[in-house]
Amino acid sequence: MVTKAELEKQVTELKRQLEERSEQAPAQAAPEADTMDTTSDLSEKLSETLDEWAGELDDVLTELDSLPHKKAILFALGVFALGYMMGRAR
Repeated sequence: MVTKAELEKQVTELKRQLEERSEQAPAQAAPEADTMDTTSDLSEKLSETLDEWAGELDDVLTELDSLPHKKAILFALGVFALGYMMGRAR
């Protein structure tokens, strides 16, 4: 069983730690310039990601465009299956 003295010692230690953190918090606060840098970094990353997705989308569309020429039978079967499923859905 914990004694009152041990609990008071723990409370005192926790208060000291809280004070240290509250003193460090203003020193760790980021200035507005850092916020602007973070925003610009985020926008650059988003732009790069969108460019990558656009490239991937172009590749997929190119592959779909050439599919009827490369694999005509597979394409015809796919179109037939899709039409059959759409007809049965009604």
